[in-house]
Amino acid sequence: MQNVWIIARRELGAIFVQPIAYVFIASMTLITGAIFAVQIAFSSQGLQGAPPTVSDPLATFAFLCVFAIPAITMRLVSEERQTGTMELLMTLPVTDGQVILGKFLAALLMYAGAVALTLIYPFVLLRFGNPDVGPILTSYLLMLLWGSALISIGIFASTIAPDQIIAFMLAFGFILIFYLFAFLANIPALPESVANLMRELSLTSHQDNFFRGLLLAKDVLYYVLVTGLFLFAAARFFESRRWR
Repeated sequence: MQNVWIIARRELGAIFVQPIAYVFIASMTLITGAIFAVQIAFSSQGLQGAPPTVSDPLATFAFLCVFAIPAITMRLVSEERQTGTMELLMTLPVTDGQVILGKFLAALLMYAGAVALTLIYPFVLLRFGNPDVGPILTSYLLMLLWGSALISIGIFASTIAPDQIIAFMLAFGFILIFYLFAFLANIPALPESVANLMRELSLTSHQDNFFRGLLLAKDVLYYVLVTGLFLFAAARFFESRRWR
């Protein structure tokens, strides 16, 4: 675990050297903050039937991550090959899995920092209203699971891609496919079994229960499995490059 943390600290330093981290955090905070402020303004003027919640800002955050996460993860492995530091990394006394986990942890910590800035929204709701705490807790659990899944897909793309641009395109493509499965499942010509399978594979199909305050094992397991499978695949591809 110590080796994982050493690599994570190295990657965190590299992430915050790049402007993309600051752009990501600032843009997410501003956009979700604007949505939350509009909710509060409408509610105070009686223009909104339902009370303000964290669901709309966080759902927007999750949607924007479809575009932002590939930009964050595209350099994590592919840059090592472009800059020639891959050979140095291979000589360190760390396993391939530790390298991938360290890079994953660094990206996840940066992502969690951006999510943490949105905690002001539930604090405002708790201070000036009487919201249901359950949906707030499950919504933030979703954000961590969602980020983990997308980051693992991005790291996998960065591992198999020869450069950062291709890594971005692959990560965005993979994420978009999983994101759109739920919409494609509504095509009338699809057999019901195929449509149901596509819904279960979709990233978005497992969001709603969290936002409603329902914590189902199958939804949690889905994001955990996506994260684990893509990290495992990334580690195996990374290992194969060691011997090339």
